[in-house]
Amino acid sequence: MSVNENVCDYCDFIVDLTSLDKPRLPGISAILRIKNGAEFLRLSIESHLLYYDEIVACYNDCTDNTAEILNELKEKYPEKIKIFEYLPKVHPIFSDEHNRCVTDNVHSLANFYNYALSKASYKIATKLDDDHVAIDKNLTPVITEIRRDMLLGVNKIYTFSGVNLALDTNAKLGVYKREPLVGTGDHMYFPVSSDIYFSQEKNVEAFRFVGRKIEKKYMGIIYFHLKHLKNGYGFLNLEPQKRDEIMQQYASNSDVVSLDDFISEDSINNLRKHHNVIEYWLRTRKTVNAIIYVLFKRNPPLRIARLHQLFQDLNGIDLDECVMKRLERF
Repeated sequence: MSVNENVCDYCDFIVDLTSLDKPRLPGISAILRIKNGAEFLRLSIESHLLYYDEIVACYNDCTDNTAEILNELKEKYPEKIKIFEYLPKVHPIFSDEHNRCVTDNVHSLANFYNYALSKASYKIATKLDDDHVAIDKNLTPVITEIRRDMLLGVNKIYTFSGVNLALDTNAKLGVYKREPLVGTGDHMYFPVSSDIYFSQEKNVEAFRFVGRKIEKKYMGIIYFHLKHLKNGYGFLNLEPQKRDEIMQQYASNSDVVSLDDFISEDSINNLRKHHNVIEYWLRTRKTVNAIIYVLFKRNPPLRIARLHQLFQDLNGIDLDECVMKRLERF
């Protein structure tokens, strides 16, 4: 292990990855890592609480009322919510300090995430963000399948995606068309073990997988992402120079369309143009995919699977019902 700064002060926050191998109960833990996430925190937790056996909320250096909201929710749901404050300063993504930091340094984002993961009580974990709103009709069958597989002893990684929402020039909620989808492998349900952990990478953190390869299965779009509805488009936690650079890019873009327009035939056909036609055709055929999996143990690429079921995942969803009316309650 590398030498951590102020290790004597923060030794309780150093994560021994082998601790992830300890026996855990059958069930699902959602880990929530928060820095100034109060805007949609209550909505995110309450929209997901039904689906998980616990939500582990770990917050760091918050100057808003994140801690107050968490404590109120813990009082309301004492059996479901666990709260931890992560005391070491965590270097923001894209910063020089982040890029100089190694995974097991207490000031690294990866160690912060691994600390939250180490507090999970159940066998399966997932990363939940403070700006996610569950899409109930899609999330319900996903959780049902995961729990069924758990009972059968099936070991898989279940990946999923979300949709970036934003306000158009008339302040109407829609899909941010230039960057509509989020979740390209960084959100999943995975078995808690030292073989899967967060690693410090250039500019960001990332999942690290070691040991035996586990089957990955794409489950669909199961949440709406409210990041771009936040103050500062959700980038206020970055260092000023990077924050201002990114905010300027988003402020100058009003490319927002309705959900129905986003999943229209023309829109989906336009998205397909970014894929190799032959590859897309082959990887959207059940028989072909079954043969490829038998031979190579590889399911369709997430980018293809996600686009192939885009209409099915989002057709019939009312943003006012799913998001706006929930926002009004919180």
